[in-house]
Amino acid sequence: MPDDFSIVRSSEDSIQIQFTQTICPETNARIQAVCAALEREELSSRLFITETVPSYCALTVYFDEGKTPFEELMNVVQKTARNSAYPAVSKNTYIVHEIPVCYDGDFAPDMKNVCRNAGLSRKEVITLHSAPDYLIYMLGFMPGFPYLGGMDSRLETPRLKTPRTKIPSGSVAIGGSQTGIYPAESPGGWQIIGRTPLKLFDPEKEPSVFFKAGDRIRFVPVDENTFLRLQAEEAARSEEKTHRPLQRYVCTGGICIISPGISTTVQDAGRKGVSKTGTGENGAMDKISFRAANIIAGNRENAAVLETTLSGPEIRFTTEMTFAITGADIHPLLDGKPVEMYAKIRAAKGSVLKTGFATDGLRSYIAFTGGILEKSILGSRSTNVKGSFGGHYGRALIAGDELAVGDETLPDEPASDETAVPKKISGMRFLPLLPVLTLHVMTGAQSAFFTTEEMSAFCSQEFSVAPESDRMGIRLNGKSICLRSTDIISDSIPLGAVQITSSGLPVIMMADRQTCGGYAKIACVLKKDISLLAQAVPGTKIRFEFMQ
Repeated sequence: MPDDFSIVRSSEDSIQIQFTQTICPETNARIQAVCAALEREELSSRLFITETVPSYCALTVYFDEGKTPFEELMNVVQKTARNSAYPAVSKNTYIVHEIPVCYDGDFAPDMKNVCRNAGLSRKEVITLHSAPDYLIYMLGFMPGFPYLGGMDSRLETPRLKTPRTKIPSGSVAIGGSQTGIYPAESPGGWQIIGRTPLKLFDPEKEPSVFFKAGDRIRFVPVDENTFLRLQAEEAARSEEKTHRPLQRYVCTGGICIISPGISTTVQDAGRKGVSKTGTGENGAMDKISFRAANIIAGNRENAAVLETTLSGPEIRFTTEMTFAITGADIHPLLDGKPVEMYAKIRAAKGSVLKTGFATDGLRSYIAFTGGILEKSILGSRSTNVKGSFGGHYGRALIAGDELAVGDETLPDEPASDETAVPKKISGMRFLPLLPVLTLHVMTGAQSAFFTTEEMSAFCSQEFSVAPESDRMGIRLNGKSICLRSTDIISDSIPLGAVQITSSGLPVIMMADRQTCGGYAKIACVLKKDISLLAQAVPGTKIRFEFMQ
C-alpha cells in the first residue's frame, strides 16, 4: 500500500511530513498521533529533535543539523508516519477548554454586522457560535492565536473593509469562514462579536499558552458582571508567583539611552522550541556580527546586546565599563573622539557614546561586557515587538530608558576566554556587499508547486531589496515569477524560507517572521547567507542559486 504522505526537506534544520491537503479532523488527529510519537523522550533525544510543529495538513520536524544522523531521522520519521493510522476521534480522546465570552455591548462592536449578514438575531448568533467544540488545528499568526475549525457556515461574514489598528486582547471574532481569539492587542480585520476575560497567552508562565493544537475550545456565554468578576480573578492570578525558576544576576553597570536611533532593540540568539505556540524566534538578524560583538567584549556568545537598524543610539554610561561594536559601521564617537569598530573599548562613568548612520550595511551590534540584564522570557532576552514581551518592555528603546549590565551567575556556562578572541573572530568581520548578493538556497517545502519555467524565472533574474523590508521579512522587487495564485493551506515557516506572494514576488522570512503562513515556499536560504542578507540595504541586488 503506497504511503498517503510525503516527506520533504524544508530547511537545513527541518523536514516536513505533508499529508492530504484537506482540512479535516481526521487528518489533524493523524498529525497529532505522529507528533506525539516523535516527541517521545528517548526518540527525540536520540535524533536531536528540537521541536515538532503541527499545522492543518503537515507536521514540521526541526532538528539539530550538526548532531542529527539525517538518514536515521528520515527512516524513523517515515516509519512513524506510516505506522500512525487515523485514530478514532471521540470526546474521550481530547481536552475541551471552556472559554467564557461576553457577547454584550462594547465587547461585541460588530455583532450587528454578523446578524445582518446571516439574517439571524443576536440570540441566534450567540447560540450558533457557542454550540460546537471547536478543534484547534494549529497556533500561529501571533503567540497563542488558535486556528479553529467547526464554525457553523451560517455565521460566515466577510472581513472588515478597513481593518482596525487595534483589537483588544481577548477579542472573539469572525473572519470569513473562521472564528478565533486574539490573545493580545493587535491590528486586524475580523468582525468582533465578543471578548473573553481569560489571559490566553502569558510568556511569564509555564506553559505560556492556555491550550495546544489538537485540543478543543467551547465558548460559554457570560454576562458583563460575570466577565468583570472573572477578569479581576485573572488579574489576581497573573500577579502570583510563576513556576519559572528565579534567575540570579550580578549587576556590574548600567547605561542610559539619550537618543535611541531609528530602531534599537535588545536581542540575543533568539527563542528555540516555541514555534508550536505561535511564538516567533526573534533574536539577532546578523548572527555572525552578534557573536563577534560578544566575543570581543568577553561575553558568553549568547549574551544580550543592542541591535541597531540604519542608525545607532546615543548612550550615557552610568558606570565604568567596556563595550564592542560590530556589524555595519555606525562611526562611533566616545566623548567626541572616534573609536574603532570590532575593538574592545573602555568607557568611564559619565562618558557618552554617540553613533551615526550605518555604512557598508544596515545593522550594528553593541555588546557591553557582562551582557544586558533584561529578564529571560521563554528562554531568551530578545524583544518580541508583536507580542510586547522580552527585551526592554517588549519594544524598541526610547529616550530615557535605563538598562542594567552585568552577568548571570551560572557556573556551568563560563564567559569567553579573552585570550582566544582574535582566533574566534577570524573571518567574522562583516564585509561590504558586492554589487550583486548571491544567496545560496535549497528547495523549499512547496518547490513542487512551481513549474520548471517558474523555477527558472526565480533563478535567472536579479531582484532588489524593497524599502518595506524589516525584521519579519526581506521583500524583493522585480519581475513576477508567476501570475497565478500561490495560496496554500498554512504551514510552518522556517528561517530563510522564500515565500512567493500573490504578487508573484519573493519574500524571505527572517527573525521576527510569524510561525506559519499561507504562501508557497519555493526555496530556503542557507544559514551561512542569512547574516549577509540581514545587512542588505534597500536597493541591494539579489540573485538566488540552488545548491546541489
